[in-house]
Amino acid sequence: MNDVARALAYMQWHSLAGRVRQRVRRLKQPKYLVGAIAGAAYMYFFVFRHFLGRPGGHGGARFAQVPPEFLGVVAPIAAVGLLLVLASAWLLPSDRAALRFSEAETDFLFPAPISRTGLIHFSVLRAQLAIFVSVFLMSLLLRRGGAVGINPLQYATALWLVFATVRLHYLGASFTRERLLDVGIRPMWRRAGVALLLLALLAAGIGWARTQPAPPVAGGARAIAAWVAALLGHGPVAVVLAPLRWIVAPLLSTTGTAFLRALPGAVALLLLHYAWVVRSQVSFEEASIALAKKRAETRSAMRDGRMRFGRKAARARRAPFALAARGPAPTAFLWKGLISAGPFWRVRTLVIATVAAVVLTQWLGASPTYRPLLKVVGAIALGVAGWGTLAGPMLVHRGLRETLDRLDVLRAMPLRGWQIALGQLLTPVAMLVPAQWVLLLTAGLAFAGSSSPGWLTPGMLAAIAVAAIALAPTICLLMLCVPFAGVLLCPGWSAGGRGGGVDVMGQRLIFGGVYLLTLATALLPASLVAGALLFVIRALGSMPLAVGVGALAAAAVLAAEVMLLVRWLGGRIERFDVSTEMR
Repeated sequence: MNDVARALAYMQWHSLAGRVRQRVRRLKQPKYLVGAIAGAAYMYFFVFRHFLGRPGGHGGARFAQVPPEFLGVVAPIAAVGLLLVLASAWLLPSDRAALRFSEAETDFLFPAPISRTGLIHFSVLRAQLAIFVSVFLMSLLLRRGGAVGINPLQYATALWLVFATVRLHYLGASFTRERLLDVGIRPMWRRAGVALLLLALLAAGIGWARTQPAPPVAGGARAIAAWVAALLGHGPVAVVLAPLRWIVAPLLSTTGTAFLRALPGAVALLLLHYAWVVRSQVSFEEASIALAKKRAETRSAMRDGRMRFGRKAARARRAPFALAARGPAPTAFLWKGLISAGPFWRVRTLVIATVAAVVLTQWLGASPTYRPLLKVVGAIALGVAGWGTLAGPMLVHRGLRETLDRLDVLRAMPLRGWQIALGQLLTPVAMLVPAQWVLLLTAGLAFAGSSSPGWLTPGMLAAIAVAAIALAPTICLLMLCVPFAGVLLCPGWSAGGRGGGVDVMGQRLIFGGVYLLTLATALLPASLVAGALLFVIRALGSMPLAVGVGALAAAAVLAAEVMLLVRWLGGRIERFDVSTEMR
């Protein structure tokens, strides 16, 4: 090992040791200590205990295996997905080629007597080591691989080959984009060339598919899977997908022999990508320094709770609606929040999405060939709507913490606390609820037009529509009040919940458990009222009437709970002391 390699190894070892010491020292703070205990308990009971258990016992439980007749279609579909991922490296980015270094590393390494190739070697190998460790630990501890019938070690190796190759391809693509810029090819022309290439491939695939037999009407999912596998396994599409199937082949091998046969092709592609990256001689120093500075600023913003995802240069934006000189104060918060959210969150977007949902469902329903896909579309829309109802407020509640950052300014205004609280809640509601309505509309049209069951009458559809319109805003408001209350009650945990580590994971687990428990308690009264009315009215009248009245009653109960919560949040805002509670 030469002096340069020893110096790099020394730097990496002491950097790792410093990070470990820092995480151990911060356990002196109760919020990190409690989170570390919760995170360690979770890791033991849900990970290590199963890993240490006997293979044949409960700890050795495996995932449900994919039926063998479907494995033939998984490989080409995975190759298509991988093609789109790799194409995005050429189609989307416009930034300069840069390697991931910290600010200290750029100050230490760039002036050092290290060649550009040496810096690339160091950066690439370090990134591959991180991928290697994370993939192998998660695969072995969680015993992945049962879905395709291979052992965890084979699965971890195959998964590492996929992630490593994709990472190298992105880096090599960035170097090539830099070369194209140096010779005067603008990003617009590069994107146009890649888009034309993808369109040509799509046209060739469609032309090939038109010469093949039509999709089977009978035979179920197995027949459709065999038809898709045959379609993607021959013709021009198969030629393009062949190298990508080599990459995913070890991941889908069901036996050790098949894994060993598939391994050389994937390893060869990985080595070719590595040689491509290492032999690329482009100027990356300036962009790497800028990237290091940006990453340092991002980490500082995350620690201070000032993180803004997708932050761009400020520019004037059109207002979503005309704000009157007089009116409710929360409306002004909504007006400002929608301006900050961007031009996507406008009424025209909702109209376009609604029209697209109606056109798509009607087009699928009018075609005997594609009519079976209606149920798939409906199930996906319903699943996404359900997931968005539960997880959507948790994803957007980070913006509620901005209230703490500007609380001194807000409290200086002639506003009551409940007006501030309601104003901060209205923007995420206006962003989430219309999306849920469109998804529920898509599901309703899909199931109504795809051999709908007898109970799904027009009256029942109307009752379900009334329930969706009434319940979606109140449930969303209620689910946003819970994390907002957590931010106001435990601002230190909210600030410390950014970053990594077992302690931060434990904080998130505790907060998530309290969130779900509080939510279930809050939904219980509305569920009891709706259930009682549903039972009584169903016995006296029709089911659609019972559903509609029950939904409206549940929405009224939830609205009353939201009013009480908003009043409580307002009182908490008025009593909040930034100087003492943010420490």
